[in-house]
Amino acid sequence: MTPVYLIDGCRSPIGRGHPEKGMYRNLRADDLAVQTLKALLNRLSIRPSEIDDFFLGCVGQHLEQGKNLARLIILLAGLPQSIPGVTINRLCASSLTALQLAADSIRAGTNKLALVGGVEHLGHVPMTAALDYNPELFATAEFQWSNMGLTAEKLATTYGITREAQDEFALESNRRYFAALGNGRFRKEIVNIQLSDGATVDKDEEPRQSTKDSLAGLRTPFKDNGTVTAANSSGVSDGACMAAVGDQETITRLNLKPLAEIRECVTIGLDPTVMGLGPVYAIPKLLGKAGLKMSEIDSFEINEAFAVQVLACQRELKIPSDRLNIHGGAVALGHPLGMSGLRIAVSLAHTLASEKKRYGVASMCVGHGQGVAMLLERV
Repeated sequence: MTPVYLIDGCRSPIGRGHPEKGMYRNLRADDLAVQTLKALLNRLSIRPSEIDDFFLGCVGQHLEQGKNLARLIILLAGLPQSIPGVTINRLCASSLTALQLAADSIRAGTNKLALVGGVEHLGHVPMTAALDYNPELFATAEFQWSNMGLTAEKLATTYGITREAQDEFALESNRRYFAALGNGRFRKEIVNIQLSDGATVDKDEEPRQSTKDSLAGLRTPFKDNGTVTAANSSGVSDGACMAAVGDQETITRLNLKPLAEIRECVTIGLDPTVMGLGPVYAIPKLLGKAGLKMSEIDSFEINEAFAVQVLACQRELKIPSDRLNIHGGAVALGHPLGMSGLRIAVSLAHTLASEKKRYGVASMCVGHGQGVAMLLERV
């Protein structure tokens, strides 16, 4: 197959998705995405006229995120009107699927150079905005599985994963994040964003230093005497991520030094009531397709929708802790839905490049019962 390369990628700092308290409360989703895209293009020697297409992941495709946001971002960024755009929704994996579709278009020969993005502003466009499920979807289910917190509580019961274990995971996710931040691991990943008042932000808003005692006092909103809390779940957040992908001819002609090759990607479906197990099915399928073993993968990034969900996946897949989410994850950072898939792929690619590791897998569980996994190989 035609090799496809993840040339470079960057993201905004992730903000708290609160309409009054979040740092992006006065910054629109499209403006946040435009700033992140411009930051990426400013550090690449790519003429905008060479870009063939723009694939954007976004879940809440209405209000300021509606009407094919990808195309509107191209126009707002002042890029050539010849660049088309498409907006993709696979819920949490929207931008990881956008990356897959961009790579597939290059393999097929349709495109040679493409932009990929992901954005979500949950402070302005809540998850429940413009939502109307058909009651038939839940008529035979044991509970309304559109409530992700209840799917997490089911995993806790099924696997016997205690609240204490989940809180410990949350503490460790934050600890790993702050250690990586202190070691400069995010220097190439995070770009500055200018707010509407002219101030500039360059740090994530969600991560915090906590203690077991402080976490133990939090309520369990999804189930009385449950185990899932706000602290051991991913936060409601705002953010944007952008990347560029291209074929070998483009890489050579423009003298680019890509981060990684996008080797394979798979998507699966499963029981929506245990949607958190998506990686358990997606990762073995991915490795079977690539002809690799779990032991050959140097680094795994599994999106931390909930601590219990990652713990269940880790148990099933037998992933060593020192190869899983080594710089923390969404339990610390937050989870801007449409951004998160590309974020974990970009973060993984930077990790492979900086630590000179060969293979990495980015994987996600997806609401309504899906799973996605992508294999990257350092160039």
